[in-house]
Amino acid sequence: MDVVLNITAPIFFLILLGFLGTRFQFLPKEALPAMSRLVLYFALPSVMVTKISSLDLRAVVDLSYMLVYALGGVIAFALTIAVTRIFLKESWVVSTVSGMGAMMPNSSFIGFPILLQYLDNAPAQAFAMSLVVENILFLPIALILIESVYHHEPGVGKKVFANVAKRIVTNPIILSVFAGVLLSLLGIHLPSFVDGSLSLLAMAAAPCALIVIGGSLVGVTVQGSKVRTALVASMKLLVFPLVVFACLQLFPQMPNELRIAVLLFAAMPMFSIYPIICGEYGQRSFCASTLMVTTVLSFVSISALLYLLNL
Repeated sequence: MDVVLNITAPIFFLILLGFLGTRFQFLPKEALPAMSRLVLYFALPSVMVTKISSLDLRAVVDLSYMLVYALGGVIAFALTIAVTRIFLKESWVVSTVSGMGAMMPNSSFIGFPILLQYLDNAPAQAFAMSLVVENILFLPIALILIESVYHHEPGVGKKVFANVAKRIVTNPIILSVFAGVLLSLLGIHLPSFVDGSLSLLAMAAAPCALIVIGGSLVGVTVQGSKVRTALVASMKLLVFPLVVFACLQLFPQMPNELRIAVLLFAAMPMFSIYPIICGEYGQRSFCASTLMVTTVLSFVSISALLYLLNL
């Protein structure tokens, strides 16, 4: 158990540090968006470019990994919508927003730092493949469905697809994944001073991201349906990873490092911009409180998963 706590405790201690620093105004809350953009546009892309460009291109893509991850997320998404719509009698918009929370993990800000802590040689391609599935499958499915039930005016379909496509092609992490793949394919090595600079930026990714998450929780209270919050949290932290575990039994040939990675990413709480995206549909308070509850509970669920992986 000490080994597990040595992995999870530093991660959640940084989240706590971000919360306390913002709560007592050592870190202004107004600075959090800038720190988040530093991670999103500089630090995480640096991780992707440096890690993936050094890989054999054939090692970057594992279709069985992507299929298992996709199935886990889509099934959690569909189940959450069904339960919210049928049993809780919520609208299609509310149900789909709930489903998005159950499907979209925080692989960038929490998942990858934990993977780096757990595995000495963490497979960067696992992170890259998870990002591709999340941004090219999970997010478009959720946004298209929400928009299709939220708007009804003529021409909205084309607008939705255009907005989703723009979100994907301008995502700095996705762009950095493809940049790393291109460098690997062409056999191009970055100049040593560029590689050194990117490596320094990459080191800032995890701590800055975790501080931002902690700071973002300041002032958030549990609002909206407690039952729906519990549903989304349980679907995200339990059902998603359980479906992934079941699907992994169909692919015994998958390397052990990738099996561990896909389980860890599936077990992460929902992505940190959940309240921002869904705030446009009148669900900001619910999403913010659900994000807080799920992030806090994930300390227990992730620790339990790591303990089971060590048995």
